[in-house]
Amino acid sequence: MRYRLLFALIFCTLPVLTSAEPLRVGVASNFAKTMEALIAEYQQTYPTADAIAISIGSTGKLYAQIQQGAPLDLFFAADEERPNQLVQAGLTLGPAQPYTQGRLVFWHPKDAKQSELPTQINQSTNIAIANPRLAPYGLAARQALDSLGWKPKHQASLITLENVGQTWAIVTSGNASTGFVALSQIREQGLPEHTYTLVPAHLHEPIVQAAVIVGTTAKPRAAAHFLNFVQSRFSVPPPELSQ
Repeated sequence: MRYRLLFALIFCTLPVLTSAEPLRVGVASNFAKTMEALIAEYQQTYPTADAIAISIGSTGKLYAQIQQGAPLDLFFAADEERPNQLVQAGLTLGPAQPYTQGRLVFWHPKDAKQSELPTQINQSTNIAIANPRLAPYGLAARQALDSLGWKPKHQASLITLENVGQTWAIVTSGNASTGFVALSQIREQGLPEHTYTLVPAHLHEPIVQAAVIVGTTAKPRAAAHFLNFVQSRFSVPPPELSQ
């Protein structure tokens, strides 16, 4: 919290300047739709601010791109680990700053919720998850399955995708019957409660999502201003925490 206040004190009164190059923001796929809405609100609130271009991907992939010098100004990850690693490597301006906390759900769109989570999982033909090595929601899903003692019945029982956005897409297409996705994705689509089951938080590590200003940015003021704006929209527990 003290870091948020520090950035606010330094940057909130500074003018938001416009330049030809957009502010480049890397965002974890689970937060992509929310980010698009926030950008639209930000640009309506600050019409003279820089345009914002977003790159969407798994946290692990965006993290690797920043390590390799990708031209990003801000990185909104789906965990705290990768932003903190960038801080430790000297690749950021300032510390990692939490901006929201996510919740994991088990999505079963074709089967109404009539049983507890372990039964729902065991009855699934196949389960899609994001890659646990790249995506925090995939790691949380793997931890939840391990906590429940779940074992795949056959090789095709578990389908691993790069990120939670791809997980959502494969379940939507019907190529996977169920999948672990973010509660924010469910709510963005307004899906009925009987099509998903909230995964108990004690089955996996907390999904705290943090952001950093990338050290190579040429727009530190604009980046800090936008980061403060995003954090201001989550000054109370985000929707994911209300259940």
